[in-house]
Order: sequence, then structure tokens, then C-alpha cells
Amino acid sequence: MNAFLAELGKKLAERWVSLLVVPGALFVALVAAGSVLGHRHALDGRMLGRAVEAFAAHYDHRPVPAVLLFVAVLAAAAVAGLLARGLGAAVERAWLVSGPRWLTGRLVRRRRDRWARAVAAAGRAGAADRAALADARNAIALTRPARPTWIGDRLRGVGARVHAQYGLDFPFAWPRLWTLLPEACRNDLIAARGAMTTAAATSGWGLLHLCLGVMWWPAALAGAVLMLLGWRRGREAAGNLADLTEATVDLYAADLALLLGVRLPSGHVTPAVGRQLSERFRKGA
Repeated sequence: MNAFLAELGKKLAERWVSLLVVPGALFVALVAAGSVLGHRHALDGRMLGRAVEAFAAHYDHRPVPAVLLFVAVLAAAAVAGLLARGLGAAVERAWLVSGPRWLTGRLVRRRRDRWARAVAAAGRAGAADRAALADARNAIALTRPARPTWIGDRLRGVGARVHAQYGLDFPFAWPRLWTLLPEACRNDLIAARGAMTTAAATSGWGLLHLCLGVMWWPAALAGAVLMLLGWRRGREAAGNLADLTEATVDLYAADLALLLGVRLPSGHVTPAVGRQLSERFRKGA
């Protein structure tokens, strides 16, 4: 048990360092550089070098203040990391936002109009062009848009597509299905969900750098790049998570039905069977 706890502590410490301290320390260093240079001397490397030399000379042969400063930097780095993670959670909620209608309604209508035009174009096209136009429609959304963002619609569409194909009420069916999954499948889903959280945290760091840009403009440029990078990675992670979730339902929905004693004359879950299972899962709710 002691060996297990020691190994667990080591893993947690490594994760804490990689997620919070290292990027946080970099941010603290940028804050220090920005406070020295400001906007006027934003790219003055000589000025920054002189400041670093003066700083090092100040703490030379003063080990106790140097150690205390190191501890303070670590604490500041951890705080910055926690703040970035918190901002990342806010970014993720913005990606998945569904309301209020007065705020998101216009964006949803725009996405619906684009999707409807793409559907109409695919319907009018000949066989040669239909596949390309269908891809253009699916690039907007796989189902009729109901969220103001692509990420929100991609993840919401999983439940809509599962219900249309199998008649399953996804929010109630998924917890039961999860208990049947092999460990490798669960790990893939957990990793895909973690990738989305990491992407949102990248955008959280971008927001922090944008705030620093008020004092030092190069930080604003870095913040914009991080925001864009987080958004791109978030889209990729959301698409991967949605694909894996749908694939999981496709592969294991029949196993869930059989385990619950439901016969499958056709060998797979039909909409009628899915509705029967959903009524059982909901228990009148």
C-alpha cells in the first residue's frame, strides 16, 4: 500500500507540474518581462537583458531570499495555472452554450439558414455533385442546428442521431451502456473528453495572455494565437468524441438490449425496441 501511495503521489505531482507549474511559470516570466518593458520598449532585448542581470546580482549570495522567491514563483505559477483552467472551463461552457434565446437566437438562425440552403442545394444536385454538397452540409452540422456553435451542435447531434436511428433516449441510455464497455473503449472516450478539456484550457491561457496584453502588447498576440489554437483543437476533440460516442452506441446497443432480456428478431436495435428500452430507463420520468 505504501508503494502504491508513493507511486500515486508521484503521478499526481508530475501531472501538477505539467499542467499548472510549467505553463504558469512561463506566464509569470512574461508578466515580469512585460512589467519591465511595457509598450514603449516591448521588444527591447537589451533592456530586458540588463534587467535580468540586475535581478540576478540582487539575489547573488543571498540564498534565503532566493529560496523564498523561488517558492513564491511556484505559488504564483500554480495560481496562474488554476486560473487558466477555470477560464478554460468557462470557454468550454461558451462552446456548448444553448441559451438564453435572446443572446444565442440570432446565431442559431444563421446556422439554420446556412444548413437549410446546403440541404436544398444537395437535394437539387445531380449524382455527381451530391456527395460534395452533402459534405458541405455536414460541415455545418450533421443535424438541424440548434446551438450557436459548431461544437455545441456536434455534441448535441449525437443524441439526435442515436434517437433517430435506434429510438433510444440517449441521456438515459448512455449511463447503462457505459457499464458494459470494455476498458479500452472507456479509455478512448475518456481520452477524447480530456482532449476537449485540454483544448479549452489552451484558450484559457489565451485569455490570460490577452489580459496581460493591456500592459505588454506582444502578450496579446500570443493570447490571440492560443485562443485560435484552443478553438481548432476543441473542434477536433469534439468531433472525435462525438464519433467515438456514436460508434460505441452502434457497437454495444444490441448487447445492452440482450442483457436486459429484450429479444432482437432482426439482430439489432430497431426504433421500436429503442423506444421500449427508453421507457424502461426513464421509469416514468
